[in-house]
Amino acid sequence: MNRDPVLHLHADLAGASQALADWVAACIRTVLEQQERASVALPGGSTPGLFLAALAKQDLPWKRITLLPTDERFVPADHPRSNERMMRAALQPALLAGAEWLSFASEEPRQSLEDFARHLAGRVLPVLPLSVVVCGMGEDGHIASLFPGDAAANADQGEGQAIVPAFPAGLEPRLSLSASVLRGAQEAALLFAGEVKRHVLTEALRLGDKPVTLLITERRRLHAFVAEQL
Repeated sequence: MNRDPVLHLHADLAGASQALADWVAACIRTVLEQQERASVALPGGSTPGLFLAALAKQDLPWKRITLLPTDERFVPADHPRSNERMMRAALQPALLAGAEWLSFASEEPRQSLEDFARHLAGRVLPVLPLSVVVCGMGEDGHIASLFPGDAAANADQGEGQAIVPAFPAGLEPRLSLSASVLRGAQEAALLFAGEVKRHVLTEALRLGDKPVTLLITERRRLHAFVAEQL
């Protein structure tokens, strides 16, 4: 089986974002022909904003769809460093149309990251396997909050370990979908921009040494939506 990603090359981020939104919508429609609900994990950060907005404008039966982040910083939802506020704003048309949002934000300020990860896993398990997962990719090859060298985060987790706590060096602690959840998604896509990250992906595929390769399985192809420039 050919395990090389399917590359979708676009001149700019706007084009790549719209193409990805169209692709995700088509995947969702296919899933909903076979089952009652679909679940879609989405990336935060600045790069995916155009994609999230384009996805939210798709003509979909949003009341049958659960949206959730791939990862989140362990901060309140209204914190300036939270991805949720930006994501919910971009996805507002879909949320107003009835899409369910599965928040990764803790409402218990004294709760430990590990305890909340276990609590959150119980909420995520009912929407698995994911219908679609879309990830961004860092220049170090990380996806979600699974970083190179973090053995606990990158290990293939067993049943029930849907969420893993992550402690990236120099950054806030985070919550991330586990490697097994990402690998188990029915469809998977990447969105990134620039020649540097394209080279990162090429080298990761050659060496098999970066978390981004977790998205590659024998069961399905990975689709990479690549913008030549921002």
